[in-house]
Amino acid sequence: MLVKLIISTAVAYVIGGIPTGFIIGKLLKKVDIRRIGTKNIGATNVFHKIGKLPGITTFLLDTLKPVFVMWLSDTLKLVPQFLIPFVGATAVVGSLWSPFLKFKGGRGLSSTIGYFVYVMPRAVPLVAAIVFVITWLTKWNLPVGGLSLYIVGPIVAGRVYHYQRFVIITTLYLGLFILIRQIPWMVIHLTDFYRRRRQSV
Repeated sequence: MLVKLIISTAVAYVIGGIPTGFIIGKLLKKVDIRRIGTKNIGATNVFHKIGKLPGITTFLLDTLKPVFVMWLSDTLKLVPQFLIPFVGATAVVGSLWSPFLKFKGGRGLSSTIGYFVYVMPRAVPLVAAIVFVITWLTKWNLPVGGLSLYIVGPIVAGRVYHYQRFVIITTLYLGLFILIRQIPWMVIHLTDFYRRRRQSV
């Protein structure tokens, strides 16, 4: 089982690390998406700087990456059922630290949505509604809304829908990785916020 788990997680990491937005930007516009807009390879930046269809395509492909690796692991019985979420979470981590971009990547929101849809489908509507409200209250701050997903998701999944503990624990660990990935952005954002605030005084 250990060998299968190692292979499954390695494949999940590589597939999750495929930089969809970067590839689409190069193929369609001959541009490096990391150098324009927000400099993020995710679907939102592609949507605004490359085009609506490329952005939607990036979102769908990134969403499907963790879904595919979890479905494959489950269908082929590569790992026990309780480790399926771990395989999916590894794909999301791959999107955060892509092996194809010198271990740099996006914020993992699209991949996370795929993870949630596969791992806790019953909880998705309620979780999405709560995260939407949080994002709205924070003036459409997508990183804040995205981070709230990892707090709201496990609570709703465990308390409301009574998902098994391994799903909750894996999701909480995934949220920790997302938080670590967001720290540089948060530092830049807060520094810029206080700088603008001082200038306005």
